[in-house]
Amino acid sequence: MKNRDRIRQYDTSLHVHFGSTGERRAVTALSLNDSLQVRLDGKRLLWSRSAEGANHECLLEEFGSDALAGNAFEAMQHALDRFSRRRVIIGRVKGVVKWGLLPAFGLILALGLNMYAARMTGITPQATPGTMAQLNQQPAFNPATAQPGFAPSQQPQNLQLGNIPGLPPAADPAIVKQAINAGTKAGKYAVQLSQGSKGTVYVFSDPSCPHCRDFEPELEKLAADYTIQLFPVSVIGGPDSSTSVAQMLCAKPEERANYWKKIVKGDRLDAPTCPEGEAAVAANDQIFRKLNFLGTPTVVNANGEQTPLTLPNTSRAISQWLDQTKAQ
Repeated sequence: MKNRDRIRQYDTSLHVHFGSTGERRAVTALSLNDSLQVRLDGKRLLWSRSAEGANHECLLEEFGSDALAGNAFEAMQHALDRFSRRRVIIGRVKGVVKWGLLPAFGLILALGLNMYAARMTGITPQATPGTMAQLNQQPAFNPATAQPGFAPSQQPQNLQLGNIPGLPPAADPAIVKQAINAGTKAGKYAVQLSQGSKGTVYVFSDPSCPHCRDFEPELEKLAADYTIQLFPVSVIGGPDSSTSVAQMLCAKPEERANYWKKIVKGDRLDAPTCPEGEAAVAANDQIFRKLNFLGTPTVVNANGEQTPLTLPNTSRAISQWLDQTKAQ
């Protein structure tokens, strides 16, 4: 059988697809501009990075055995090591060119021009302080001011998989908006945590995700001004999250908010599960993957737009972003 596992680097992105050994077989594009780390957790492969103080640990792939997961982990480590070595080599080459070859070429060019001018005028060139001062006054190249509107390279605000050849198109905001509106109106997939006057914020969160638990205090601050519709998923916690979320979704709608606060703290619910709740959490997991969300928590505005990857998960930053996008 043809091996469809792929780990390839395109510019500063690492495109990962465990098409043969993975259970999810999702295609993921990881930015290499930040400190990208990969961790093996049993049969799961997790990735994380640091971007402006916001740490995210997300599920990369699940495997059917520990051996397959171990092989995938080694392959990812090899790819990251290869990128690091290449970056070091490129950095050294650039340093040699910048501090060695370019100044030497500039000096040779200046001397050549002086000699040519001397021959044309019939005088002998002299090395005067004015000549050296003129060379030293040449402005250094600054990429940030080389072109109007040019800014140094940064992590993309939103990762658009649809722009990368060979990858399936990412869901556009209109599709995301349609999905979350349908899920909210159905009444069995989402949990309304608050009722606010500034608009609605949609959050996909896993009760077993450490970053989701850290985000809870910020979510409570947002709840003072916004209506929070939370879609619980089990993409990180697996069966543990799936069971507790199913129990919560089996409860009455007015009881779910209190149940969410319990399970996100790690408490177990003394409540029965039901087929409807299990089907609801499975549907939430499926739509999470279909919309190509990168990890939990994922925050979406009323227009179906996700928060930028570089935006800190704080109530203040998210509130400012909501004002800027005018998704009220």
